[in-house]
Amino acid sequence: MMRRRGSMSWTPAVLTLWLLLAGVGVLVAIEVESRRLAADNRAEEARAEAALTRDAHAYADAVIAVGELAPTDERLAAVAGVNRVEVREVHRAPALSVVVYGTERYATTFGMATMLACHRVTFRDLGAGAARAAVERLPICPGAGSRPAPS
Repeated sequence: MMRRRGSMSWTPAVLTLWLLLAGVGVLVAIEVESRRLAADNRAEEARAEAALTRDAHAYADAVIAVGELAPTDERLAAVAGVNRVEVREVHRAPALSVVVYGTERYATTFGMATMLACHRVTFRDLGAGAARAAVERLPICPGAGSRPAPS
């Protein structure tokens, strides 16, 4: 028996509409969660980068606190070990400039990651009361092929 066009049930159309709305809701929830996770990852990366920069500044302050006019490479390395960095390069002309390398672990969505960073610390007037240091982040670590494995 055939139904007339006017007497068709609205149930399939309503069910289709509900399924469509549920699908859109799921997609919106997935998008919101993925954006939240990405923001959390960016925040953790920024925290790790800030920690590495603080370590480089602490190293600079420690070398200045030593008070030597021309600290030896061994002395620079010893101070680095206390400040969670490793000396990568030392240049003594025109001013003492030290490239330090550091690593920092941070949490990601799917586990842990390690951030690697190099900073150039340039010292002025070492051994004097007006000693100061400039710290700059390097985009690429010198000697990246010989980079020590993070522990």
